[in-house]
Amino acid sequence: MAQAINWTMRTARPLNQATKYCSGAPSIPAYFAGMGGKRMLLFSCRINKASLRATIGSAVRKHGRLAGDVLAVAAIGAFLLAGVHSVRPAAAVVPYPHEVAQVTFAVAGDVIPHEPVRAAAAAAGEGAEGWGALFSDVSDVFRAADFGFVNLETPSAPAHSKGSKPFIFDAPLVLLDALKANGIKIVSFANNHVMDQGWAGFAETRDHLREKGLLFAGSGDTAQQSWQPVITEANGIKVGWLGITRWLNGNHNPDKDDQPHVNFFPYPGESGGAAGMDEAGVLEAVKAARTKCDLLVVSIHWGVEYAPAPRPDDVETAHKILEAGATVIVGHHPHVLQPVETYRTHEGTDGRDGRNTVIFYSLGNFLSNQSRTYVDGLMPDKAGDPRDALIGLFSAVRKDYGPGGVRVELGHVGILPVWGENNRNELASGKAKTTVIRPVLIDREMPRLQARLDELTKIAEQNKAATPPRAPYGRPAKAVHRPYQPA
Repeated sequence: MAQAINWTMRTARPLNQATKYCSGAPSIPAYFAGMGGKRMLLFSCRINKASLRATIGSAVRKHGRLAGDVLAVAAIGAFLLAGVHSVRPAAAVVPYPHEVAQVTFAVAGDVIPHEPVRAAAAAAGEGAEGWGALFSDVSDVFRAADFGFVNLETPSAPAHSKGSKPFIFDAPLVLLDALKANGIKIVSFANNHVMDQGWAGFAETRDHLREKGLLFAGSGDTAQQSWQPVITEANGIKVGWLGITRWLNGNHNPDKDDQPHVNFFPYPGESGGAAGMDEAGVLEAVKAARTKCDLLVVSIHWGVEYAPAPRPDDVETAHKILEAGATVIVGHHPHVLQPVETYRTHEGTDGRDGRNTVIFYSLGNFLSNQSRTYVDGLMPDKAGDPRDALIGLFSAVRKDYGPGGVRVELGHVGILPVWGENNRNELASGKAKTTVIRPVLIDREMPRLQARLDELTKIAEQNKAATPPRAPYGRPAKAVHRPYQPA
């Protein structure tokens, strides 16, 4: 759980000032406001609380004095005016820009139904209840957001299932029920496993997603429809979602364009012979999708598995996608965490300033059985990286700029560190009887672990106090001679 998160801030043009604010609050460990400039922040789960308290205290004292001065001046002015003549209360002046409405999102990475994950669900309960229990520690985060999102890295196609085996997945329909019940409203169905059960299983899964009331991005009834954005709307704000995959595991779309397709954007020379969209076509699709919504999110399955950094060409592509009109990029596939980057686009053709945008290059695994035998402290962190994950948080806000008009833009951006709990080692040693696999929020686990550590420390101290002192090793205790006393 010690893997650090690289948070990179970039801009397409130099800025004179750039501000950032990071909060250590349990709900959202990091916010960014006034994004811009070229900075890098290493965010780790270890927070210097003393430093944080001192910084906050200083800010409160500083701004408290400033607020007091302003109130004092205002009070004197009001008193002088009242002495001259009575005035009517002035109408409240709302400064520009001000927020009119917002819609919030919580996004997570790969959901993979490995066989031990199925066993964990069965041990937790029957059907959707068992699968839902796997998300119980994090479900409130998704329910609190207007829209929750995950990458569904599996078909769910009982009628066309060929079975599950290593690297070939299929999930029961109750997984879809569990996702919806736990706050997930939209999924990406554009990844390298969507065709694990063939074209028929791919099409069947899409039907079941509709039946369950789950929105899905990245595939459509036809080749043309697949590149149309899925629209989520709340509080009068329309946010579009475009899903893309750069890998298909050697599979390909149907030959006929009037059949269901997945949005395939292969790396040059790495398509496996499958036809797909080139970069120019993808950028045009992004531009077209942006015209149908107030703000556009692109979900993309890309990169190199288990690589802690994105491919350089993916970084370039990400910036082009943002310049084309997207505001948020949600990445998945590497199964480990990669940097989070805030990026400021160039000025628009309408003369407006560039936009604040964000790229989650890889959110890691959200639910899987990878790194199941990892032991903290005995194995290198790299061995446990597939159990590190993030829940990304962001909002789209509608702001009134007065004479400058009204626009929808990126609001807050935050992250919640997640750890994939897995008791595989306890099962192997006989200390546990049933499988437990689930994502947990590190912020919530740390107080529990600290309480347990304090308890064990107290027991150790009590045992030490109750144990009589022993002679140092290698030195026999000094003999005590007493005079002989006859009975």
